[in-house]
Amino acid sequence: MSDNYQFCPPEVLSPVGDNEALLGAIKGGADAVYLGVGEFNARQGAKNFTIEDLESAVDLAHSHGVLVYLALNIPIKQKELQHALEIVDRAYAIGVDAIILQDLGLLRLLKEIYPDLALHASTQMTIHNKEGVDFATELGTNRVIVSRELTTAEVKDIVEHSKVGIEVFVHGALCYSYSGKCLFSSFLHDRSANRGACAQPCRRRYSFLVNGREIDERHIGGSYPISCAELSTLTGLKEIVKTGVVSLKIEGRMKKPEYVTASASAYKAAVEAICGPGANPTKEELETRESELAKLFYRGFTRGFILGEKGVSHPKYSSNYGAFLGKVLDLSRSKGSTKLTVRLEGNIQVKDGISIFTRERMLGSAVAGIVTISGEHVKSARKGEKVGLEISSKTGRAVRRGDELYLTTDTQLLDTLQKTKLKALPVSLKAKARKGERFKVEIRTENRKSSENGISAENGNTSRTEEPAHAEFADDYIVQEAEKAPTTVEQIKKVMESLGDTPFKAASIEIEADENIFIPVGVLKNTRRKAAELLLEKTQKVKKKEQKHPDLGAFDSLCSLGNGSELKIESGMKRTGTESRDTRGTASKKVLLSVEVQKISSLIQAAEAGADIAYIPLSLFEELMSPKNEEKLEDLKAERIELVFRVPRITHDSELVELRPLLEKIRDAGFTIACSSLGASRLAKELSIPFVAQKDLNIFNAFTASTFFQTGAYRATLSSELNLSEIKNVCEALQACGNPGQTEILAYGRELMLITENDLLKPLVDRRIVRKESEVLLVDQSGSEFPVQRLGTRTLIYNSKVLDILKYVRNMKGYGVDVLRLDLSLNTGAEVKEITEAYKEALAGKEAKLKPARGVEYTTGHYFKGV
Repeated sequence: MSDNYQFCPPEVLSPVGDNEALLGAIKGGADAVYLGVGEFNARQGAKNFTIEDLESAVDLAHSHGVLVYLALNIPIKQKELQHALEIVDRAYAIGVDAIILQDLGLLRLLKEIYPDLALHASTQMTIHNKEGVDFATELGTNRVIVSRELTTAEVKDIVEHSKVGIEVFVHGALCYSYSGKCLFSSFLHDRSANRGACAQPCRRRYSFLVNGREIDERHIGGSYPISCAELSTLTGLKEIVKTGVVSLKIEGRMKKPEYVTASASAYKAAVEAICGPGANPTKEELETRESELAKLFYRGFTRGFILGEKGVSHPKYSSNYGAFLGKVLDLSRSKGSTKLTVRLEGNIQVKDGISIFTRERMLGSAVAGIVTISGEHVKSARKGEKVGLEISSKTGRAVRRGDELYLTTDTQLLDTLQKTKLKALPVSLKAKARKGERFKVEIRTENRKSSENGISAENGNTSRTEEPAHAEFADDYIVQEAEKAPTTVEQIKKVMESLGDTPFKAASIEIEADENIFIPVGVLKNTRRKAAELLLEKTQKVKKKEQKHPDLGAFDSLCSLGNGSELKIESGMKRTGTESRDTRGTASKKVLLSVEVQKISSLIQAAEAGADIAYIPLSLFEELMSPKNEEKLEDLKAERIELVFRVPRITHDSELVELRPLLEKIRDAGFTIACSSLGASRLAKELSIPFVAQKDLNIFNAFTASTFFQTGAYRATLSSELNLSEIKNVCEALQACGNPGQTEILAYGRELMLITENDLLKPLVDRRIVRKESEVLLVDQSGSEFPVQRLGTRTLIYNSKVLDILKYVRNMKGYGVDVLRLDLSLNTGAEVKEITEAYKEALAGKEAKLKPARGVEYTTGHYFKGV
């Protein structure tokens, strides 16, 4: 093993959108594949599999030694839970190797019903620190797919301190936002990224307004500032493998089968070279592989956050445009075609597809002909040659000297990939040919790691090896003494090697044979074939199980706290977590009003206007507790307002460590916190701080809400992607199981669309175009303006519209919610007072109106439609 790596080799995990892509993954040598069934997965745009054809897909994969993970990685609505259980139940019986999950409620249900089924925490859970991994582990996951924004150093630290396997993405499309934290598509197009229906608004054109002035796109590199390049880590894969991750994941369930084959083959070859006994792959070898992948899909490559590259966006162009081929040196036009003269940066042949980056836009064309400098027409040309490429005259009209050419379709590469044979499963054969006995063939698969491949036992994990499948078949033929030409060992071995169209290949063959025997060739072939058929049947059936037909109603106990537990908060400045539940389910129940603000002055305004609860940044604690604010603090106590300190939405391990002493002070002072990530939630539990589970946690059902209640939350803010009917379903389910935790929904404010590790405004800050107090707006082609904030080096983008359900507040009691939240973090102090007072009056049953702000568009969000 190169460099004596303890953790080698990690599995190569390929994306599979349909059966053709599954074949492509097997051809490429993938160790495992992940796929979706129906609508319950994060790639609804892929063809996906039906539950009916899932079994044949799993059988095919298993017969080639490939593991299958079912992606059920979206938040599940209350009324969808039973159907989701039925899908898993069928997949469990079929023999799926693991389920990839986002929804914590579903995770808990599956752990209870199927304790022997491996559960993987999806990257949609936004797990980006050790505490988050531990949270998922304690709920029963066997593997965690961590956020793409982590570096190798952070991943290595997590691996070394985790009890489960860690998986990372190594190739394919990147989400601009932290996965699981994006609402951009949801609120712009009613297509939820969290639910697998992303419309990819990040791939569209945008401009910037800074303090009302439009900014030249050259300052940010192009018209697509929030479109990411494709992740490609081939040249740095050794560094990733050394972290000890168990799985290298390739994105692309909507990509073509050839892409799946090529990407699996490239990463599998690299892993084998890195972990093998010989030399590591050279940089040139990896770059050659990467250039082939660029021919199949390319919109710029980035090494990604994992390899330390912060600039992951590719503002130049957002669609696939291929591998760089050269610049137009000259051109000539005739009636039927245009000839582009170019010095080739890659090989090309007639009928290949190219794209041309013109001044107008990216244009595509097939290569109709190739002409050498001497005027000879040829079928192909190689890198370094100067040739003329003949394209259609229609496309040629827009081309100018200096335009860049890219190869989008390499017909020879596609043909090679399509003709690649399926990778066979290594087996060992043993033939017994004893005189007077029936001829017998034994066949068995070789030992191989299971889905938790490569986990070290040193950090509390166990490396499981699957038992090899075994079959044998004895023919009725009795081995005879040879009368003329005896059957030799070499002849028997040659027949045993020929496993034909089975999914097996002979890795080793052992022959036990007497001398001077005779066995007809037909008997040799038939015995070998029958043994292989039996082994195939066993490899397909070994993981199949009995369906359990679970009924959701039988698991209500998972939704309650149990043992008569109650959620309580003991502070004079806070309301108890059960106070508003005293009359739960009755028309007289009091609905509380919470307000989210960014400044202490706004906090005072909210308290004076009658807010029951205030959410303020964690960073304001020391200032609020300082002597200069002693009088203000006394006023807040007099108002009996509940103060909740918001933990930042993203907290990598180094940040969480820094926050710990501050969190302890907040606890000792008697305050609570609000958590937006699993890591922060677990730290709150560890420090015994009651917390609010924020809507960033994508709470869609009562089982997920109760998961947080059972870990120390006293309030759960439901996802704003739910409609009012779905919110009512959650509240009624919580009430039915006697869960005393509060539910909260957002009633007013600009939704945070996304949070990204990419420092979007850095080029403008460096040029001093953007300063600390600058108003920055991201503007789409329809003119919608999205406020942008820089938080350290992270970027936050807010909705262009303001949510406002003031006129419907009087009906909120009927839906069962306990708290309405106003997010006024982008509002002035005067606006905070005005909006809070209006909502307070509405909750009191009075007529209340708000004067619309100039130039602001309002929305009722998803409350009357949903996603």
